[in-house]
Amino acid sequence: MTNKTFHVTVPESDEELAADRLWQLGVEAVGIGQVVDGMVELWTSVGATEESIRRAVDRLDPTWTWRTADVVTPVETWREHVGPTWYGKTGVVVPQWQADRLDAGADVLVTLIEPASSFGLGDHPTTRLSLGTLTDYLAGHHVSSVLDVGCGSGVLGIVAAQRGVTTIRSTDISAGAVEATVANARLNGVIDQIEVDMAELATISGPYDVVVANILAPVLVSMAVDLRRLTAADGVLIISGILGDDHQHVIDALAPMQVEHATIDAGWASIQLTHVH
Repeated sequence: MTNKTFHVTVPESDEELAADRLWQLGVEAVGIGQVVDGMVELWTSVGATEESIRRAVDRLDPTWTWRTADVVTPVETWREHVGPTWYGKTGVVVPQWQADRLDAGADVLVTLIEPASSFGLGDHPTTRLSLGTLTDYLAGHHVSSVLDVGCGSGVLGIVAAQRGVTTIRSTDISAGAVEATVANARLNGVIDQIEVDMAELATISGPYDVVVANILAPVLVSMAVDLRRLTAADGVLIISGILGDDHQHVIDALAPMQVEHATIDAGWASIQLTHVH
């Protein structure tokens, strides 16, 4: 089978930002080369379809250069090297093809995911963090509605539905993400609880008891006004996709919302914010 690797060349000063944007595509790994004349190349696999490549290109800064390269690989061998992703003490996200191998207790919530066009399996640190923060909040509060901004494979909205939330809206700028979310919601039997679309945040009416946004820091900043607006007065905003030691500018953009707590894992952060009363 011929697959494609996706390569991005950026100035050395943009290496961390470029890696962050590739991770946010839900990839399994990101390779980083040596610095040559102040430039560095990063590479990953985003899928071989035109749509998946276009989705990746849309995340890049226009000054960065990119290319693809053909790689001959055994058919879907990557599936042999991924496994369940546990979050908290009672939740696990499982690749659909491994469901029969999982030995989980009766009190464990199992969510099945088929990543489709490289939209991720819920195993990136920011997704695990978001899942942990979301489920902790759901365990202690009555929540009727959740908005998942930048839903990817749909795992956050699906877990909310499995945990009893009846009104969920999942949005993403990618048609492929919408298709993956619909398929995964159906796979887990919660399609009737989730509305999935590509709506611009500014066009969405609220508020929601919980708003979850696991997306890049610059996008969080650009969406700050709407994220505040869509979070209910007594609700919470959960953000991730941000670096553990470099996110104060995002918090500043969301002011006057205030941080309730933050969780750091593998250099990434999940922040829970509330309105000031």
